[in-house]
Amino acid sequence: MWSMIEGALTIIPDGSPTNALDEPLASAKEFAEAMSQVKSVLVNAAGETFAKLEQTRAELQGTIQNLNDRHRSHSLILDQEIAAYVADPENDPTITGRNHPETDAYATAKVNLDLLDEEAARLALEVDLFHREMAQAEQDLADKIRNISGGDEVTRRDGSRVTTSQTAWGLYPPAAAPGPGEAPRVVSLDDYFGLAVARATAQRIEWFATATDQDLEDWLATHPDFFATVGFIPPAQAQALYDRLRSRSTQDASGIWVTGPLSALWNRAPATIGNLNGIPASVRAEFGARELERLLGESTLTEDQRARLNLIDKELGKGSNVLSLFLDGDGEVRGSLFVGDLDAAGQIITVTHGIGTDTSAMGEWGTILRDLQRESAQQLDQRGITSGTAAVLFMEWDSGEWNTVQGMREAVLGADREAALVSGMRRVNPTAWQEGWAHSLGTTMVATNQAHNRGIFDHLTLFGSAGVTDGAATKLATQIEDDTVSVSAASSWLDPIAWMGRTDLSTHPVDPKTIPGVEEIGAHGGVVENYLTADGHPVVGMSTQGHNAGASTEMLYRLHRAPYWTLGLIPEDSVGYLDPRSESFLQAVADYAERAEERQ
Repeated sequence: MWSMIEGALTIIPDGSPTNALDEPLASAKEFAEAMSQVKSVLVNAAGETFAKLEQTRAELQGTIQNLNDRHRSHSLILDQEIAAYVADPENDPTITGRNHPETDAYATAKVNLDLLDEEAARLALEVDLFHREMAQAEQDLADKIRNISGGDEVTRRDGSRVTTSQTAWGLYPPAAAPGPGEAPRVVSLDDYFGLAVARATAQRIEWFATATDQDLEDWLATHPDFFATVGFIPPAQAQALYDRLRSRSTQDASGIWVTGPLSALWNRAPATIGNLNGIPASVRAEFGARELERLLGESTLTEDQRARLNLIDKELGKGSNVLSLFLDGDGEVRGSLFVGDLDAAGQIITVTHGIGTDTSAMGEWGTILRDLQRESAQQLDQRGITSGTAAVLFMEWDSGEWNTVQGMREAVLGADREAALVSGMRRVNPTAWQEGWAHSLGTTMVATNQAHNRGIFDHLTLFGSAGVTDGAATKLATQIEDDTVSVSAASSWLDPIAWMGRTDLSTHPVDPKTIPGVEEIGAHGGVVENYLTADGHPVVGMSTQGHNAGASTEMLYRLHRAPYWTLGLIPEDSVGYLDPRSESFLQAVADYAERAEERQ
């Protein structure tokens, strides 16, 4: 019944029973080590990558639910208004020419529903981006597991080996189809990149609230232009981010954030909140002022940076508020200021500068901002209009120097920033009438913004234009014709510079006054039409005497007006396009008030 083991077993490979189990034992050990590596990969993925994806999914689900709830609420209001209108026998569509009321409730609900449709489109892209991120995470996990081996070699009886391993994982193609039988949604690279950057920026802001001081300092040292990126988070996503941070934070009786992530950001990185487009201007102003204080306390500032920040600080002392503030990649101080109640105003004017201008000219442009808000509000008061005006000074963009005036790089980059800023204001105050006023190359920029972002402004006023592109001119003409926008333009024969941007060699040679439907504003001096005063007397505006925006004592804008170029007869200053003494400024303000009155 018994036999020697050598006779009972066939040892493969050849050997003695003494070491017959060495190879299976080594293989089992290798397999255990491989499984330990797999476990480590899975634990890390579950605790980091997929945990973040799970949080993103929960946030998207909450956002979708919130959007649906708001949509149902506004739809209910719309349905109730229409039902009440239709139920009234006096509202015969064949007589009134319409099947809906013209009540404030109906108009507000309609505007809100349109905004929700835009938000839903952006949300759809975010959901698609989530699907792609999920698929990529699965693929990354598969790649890591696929490279793990050990203990997976099986030996046949004949001594040959069979190897098995994981060879495929994840979804192909990277995005799941939206529905049965449907192809994956096509997302442009621009939209995909924009959403990816925006989401990464938002996640970094949340990290700021929990990182150590040293980690935060080290990261910002290698990413000095991060705060310049914050403004490109889409307004809906920015609002959702702020709401999440606010829900986990508390304020004291004076309104200071004392606990939670907003408290941490207030003390360590206030620009993260101050530069968010899509949250109330009142919040941005507080965090923006805090960021200004933080920057002025930095010992590493250059003399030029400190001088510009001090100019902004002076404007705050004169009644302006910070809407945005950051140092760009080149260390230049950029930002926007505002006066008035930006969150509740019925009308908002965003004004911007032209070529060769930056925050070093904050004194001149801060005065223009306050003059513009004061004069426009005064003209509304004269007409009994109480909806209010807010004005914004947009100085976030690099307008280049004189040698770049015929190019488009600066104008295109500026248009993207201005579009982000105005979209944020529309998110917070959706019923406000939005106007874009600009000077010099700023007119090229704002026209590009309007052409790229149809309906971003309701009206444009262009002073001393450096020209617009042929494509922008065509799109402006179309938007004017279908009442999407109205446009006014002013130029003075005493302006010796504006034409340089409109030569045949320029990329933007079109004078906006030549675009069909554009109304010309006088700039040569004369009686200002429709400018109302308390005593009823007519107002006479002066001619614009150079290319300058505000009143200027620069020789460049005065020398050409001296009789026979006699130095002793040079005027003391030059009246600018946006100078309260000029016909162009006063007429633009009067026309602004007339447009407001027509909408009453």
